[in-house]
Amino acid sequence: MAAMRTWRSRTIGVVGTLGVLLVAGPAAADPPVLEVQEVAATGSMPKGATLSPDGTRFYVTNFGQFDTRNVTIYDAHTLAMLDQIDVPGIICESALSPDGATLYISNFSRHSVMFVDVATKKVTHEIKTGQHPKVLVASPDGKSVFAANWMSKSVTQIDVATASVLRTLDVGKQPRGMAMTRSGKLYVANFYSDSIDVFEGAELEKKHRIAVCKCPRHLALSPDDATLYISCLNVSQLHAMDLATENVHHQVQIGSSPKSIAVSKDGRYVYSADYGEGRSVSVVDTHDWTARVFPIAAMDRGSGVAVAPDGQHALVTGWYDGHVYLVGFEGTGGHPDESRRRMRRWQFTPRHPDPGD
Repeated sequence: MAAMRTWRSRTIGVVGTLGVLLVAGPAAADPPVLEVQEVAATGSMPKGATLSPDGTRFYVTNFGQFDTRNVTIYDAHTLAMLDQIDVPGIICESALSPDGATLYISNFSRHSVMFVDVATKKVTHEIKTGQHPKVLVASPDGKSVFAANWMSKSVTQIDVATASVLRTLDVGKQPRGMAMTRSGKLYVANFYSDSIDVFEGAELEKKHRIAVCKCPRHLALSPDDATLYISCLNVSQLHAMDLATENVHHQVQIGSSPKSIAVSKDGRYVYSADYGEGRSVSVVDTHDWTARVFPIAAMDRGSGVAVAPDGQHALVTGWYDGHVYLVGFEGTGGHPDESRRRMRRWQFTPRHPDPGD
């Protein structure tokens, strides 16, 4: 494996934590300071967050809701609630078609994927998958949707045109995060196998496995498909893997137990929703591989994250407190003072113990 750079953190006042490179070289600039600029209530246990292709709406899946208010939709700038989607069952995660017209949602309790027409908020198709589908990814060409089946050691590939199962891929234990390149290569993180399975070929018939960190949870690609980012839950790190060599070239220490990750449109920043006791969101600057960990005192376990088109704002969901938080670079808009006042209403509520799997 190629030489790997590891980052360690030090405290810098009350605003967060700065990653410091452990090799000689010029001092890195401080990463941006974050603040909560807007906050809004969700349904119970908001899990995943998806941004519409035009950057105007956030879709939040509410895992704790049964048969109603499964998905809540917010204005991406103000967090004003615009609408909700009601379906039978328990919804885990979501993905959008490339044109933004169809929302794909994984139904954890019904072992299925639902196609929802965004204009009408109605389910147009329901396709059975393996047991307890979680993370979804739509292929860049819009022809397929993939569902990671948490309890089946499999991934279901669904053909969008026919709304039918095209094939089932065998993977490791508890598959979770997934990412697909524009060339059609699929990456699947096996949470309890400490590995990533890679599928390629016209029928995804070629497969190999890469050993990675313990409990890889979520995957995200750089815009040029050159780097795969991995959230390593047990070691609280973000790993950056060069896809040409399949070697990890950077390990960045971030917030405790990073759950979901998302990359800015320009590829510069990687955000993570941190599920651990630190109750934080982290942002990594890939220009110099520094990181800032920003605690959100009112948030009880960060879960989902989606990055706004400008790369300076991101939506993070609070799993147990039932809120969404729009964080942004300090001084870039919103209502941070009002948000702080609102968050005081629940920030002293006792926290929930949770291992984060």
